[in-house]
Amino acid sequence: MSDFIYDDIAIPSVSRLSLEQRDMPTESSKMMLLQVEEVLPLGSHFLSLPREIRDAIYSVMFVVDGPLYPNRERAGMADYIALLRTNRQVYAEAVEILYGRNTFQIRGTPAWTAPELLNLLGSQRRDGFLRPSQWAVDMSKFCLARHYLKRLYIPSHNINLDRLKHLISLLKYFPNLEYLRVIYNGSFGVKDMDVVNVCRLFRDRRPLVQNFILCKRIRYSEAEDISWMLWEQRYRNWSSVPQKEKLLPHMWRSQDGVLRQATVVSAPQKIPE
Repeated sequence: MSDFIYDDIAIPSVSRLSLEQRDMPTESSKMMLLQVEEVLPLGSHFLSLPREIRDAIYSVMFVVDGPLYPNRERAGMADYIALLRTNRQVYAEAVEILYGRNTFQIRGTPAWTAPELLNLLGSQRRDGFLRPSQWAVDMSKFCLARHYLKRLYIPSHNINLDRLKHLISLLKYFPNLEYLRVIYNGSFGVKDMDVVNVCRLFRDRRPLVQNFILCKRIRYSEAEDISWMLWEQRYRNWSSVPQKEKLLPHMWRSQDGVLRQATVVSAPQKIPE
């Protein structure tokens, strides 16, 4: 225990201190004796747990059912997200679960915000969109999310062809993407093969994305799965067969006359708020 003597000065608050005011023999001043105990910081035993147990805890906290979209307009921060700010090790472990085991959805409302999520994660920084220079790299500010993002959903709502091209171009910053689902709206002059060719180009450049699903919306809650057009050994042009030809519904015809029926899948337009 240490003793410190101060002469008529203000004393800030200190953990575990005892303060005694004593009358000293001299009449000119009063002396105070401050006794301070050395307090050791209380450590957390969380990082002492096996990594498997920590990952199970992260999964309970961060993995959700359905697509996930972080909304910048929401005020405040969820309590469990604050765990990412504990320290660098917890951040590195938690983002691997958060971005690696959830499906993230692109938001098209308002339309101009569609690339916002990919721009933020692809910027490689947690404090903004600018990349650090080669001469002043602060590793504590690097965002690991882009390396862990594995599942992405691009819905049809407000995503036109030009915006889809922009989103696809940003995927080059996510080297470990494994699952990509794109739903497009074939109305308003959008040509099917224009969308298909954009997706084909991405698949040719990123063959490791083994689960690439492409669907054309046919009504509010349903879409035709035309993913086979991305996996053909020899690419062909396809066109939807009009119902007036009285064939089976949801039929497509290739340029060489091959017919194929698309599977109708559930595709509700879940627009997160």
